[in-house]
Amino acid sequence: MNVHIMGICGSGMSALAGWYKALGHNVSGCDGAPSQDKLVSLADIGIAVETGHSAGHLKGIQQLVFSAAVASDNEEIAKAKQMGIPVLRRSEALAELASSHRVVSIAGAHGKTTTTSMLGWITQEEGLNPTVFVGGNVKSWNGNFRPGGELAIVESDEFDRTFLRLTPSHAAVTSFALEHLECYGSPEALEWAFQVFLESVLPGGTVIVPMEKPGLGFWAERIGRKILTSGPGGDIDAKMGSYRGWGEKYRLFGCNGFLPAPGVHNVRNAQVAVALSMACGVEPARAIEALSGWPGVSRRLEKIGNYKNTVIVSDYAHHPDEIAAALSSVKKHSDGPVTVVFQPHLPSRTSLLYREMGTALRIADRSYVLPVYKAREESIPGVDSSLVCTAATGSGARCESISMDQLESIVRAAEGGILVFMGAGSVDAEARKILQEVNQ
Repeated sequence: MNVHIMGICGSGMSALAGWYKALGHNVSGCDGAPSQDKLVSLADIGIAVETGHSAGHLKGIQQLVFSAAVASDNEEIAKAKQMGIPVLRRSEALAELASSHRVVSIAGAHGKTTTTSMLGWITQEEGLNPTVFVGGNVKSWNGNFRPGGELAIVESDEFDRTFLRLTPSHAAVTSFALEHLECYGSPEALEWAFQVFLESVLPGGTVIVPMEKPGLGFWAERIGRKILTSGPGGDIDAKMGSYRGWGEKYRLFGCNGFLPAPGVHNVRNAQVAVALSMACGVEPARAIEALSGWPGVSRRLEKIGNYKNTVIVSDYAHHPDEIAAALSSVKKHSDGPVTVVFQPHLPSRTSLLYREMGTALRIADRSYVLPVYKAREESIPGVDSSLVCTAATGSGARCESISMDQLESIVRAAEGGILVFMGAGSVDAEARKILQEVNQ
């Protein structure tokens, strides 16, 4: 089948492309703003990408898949419908691909990408040959998709209700926060969606919920699914050890473990991955041993280089909880000052959470805030970086609103410690480009 994917450079869409390609389909794609790294990784598996959208891309196409970043009235989509070409949303395509697999589904406001990659790594190392669909690049897999067998480890997003189309054998919610309310309308509707997601787990399946939100598993428990809570005082509760290097020591299910990534939040992700691997038949000691070699995920407290005596880190955090968790982890493991360059993501999120974002940024010794990354949204009058920066200033904390043009000077002025580039938008690509330039 000839499949064309619109918005193919998005994290979920590029993974879909890899899955279609692994199944033997001919895949092409287009993107309004293709990133160089995605162009390279897609070219490596034989997928050509056009810049922009055009009805001219449809010649010979038998199925069209489009991302939420593409308007449903786009001329390419309209023409495909006119030609009788099946048109699928990302969520529909994912459900179609996963339907022939035994699915383990990981959802949650924060931690789902990391947890998915961890579970994929464990099951790979234990010889289960998983198919892995994940939202971040795993270096050992050269991207965000691992072709494999009947077992599918799938990151499931609540955005656009994607996770409600899956029927998993086992499932976990790593965390719960009031995200994507533009899709749901109310906190109650969002919580209900998570409950429905977990209720869809097949008979005999295991369901994992965060200790902070055990009620998410209410309906799943009523129909006989095994419910486990993860977190302090829960059924799955790793005990932290002492370690000063870039990583964490912990104890879980009677076994000592080492995770090559810092942060209590990462150990919580790891404990969910271990518990899910046990549901797949892996012994806990083997799972914990496998995680000591976990290669990590791009933009999740990823060390991307050094400038003189300063360590440069990139992190995807864009919600206040994620910002606080990441900066707390970095602060714990830094012998020098911690500086963060933060790019707020989406005007709607910034307008709702700028105070909380600012409070979280105060964990750093100094913070800089870039203009809001709009992505799929339009600007909102009065919502800009100054809102976040004002909230981040106080109690000795220093913050400054900056432009992208000032990033190089910030890198060159760094004197020891750790400099974190943080956000889900373009800040990562800019940081890598500047780091390459200043080290020439």
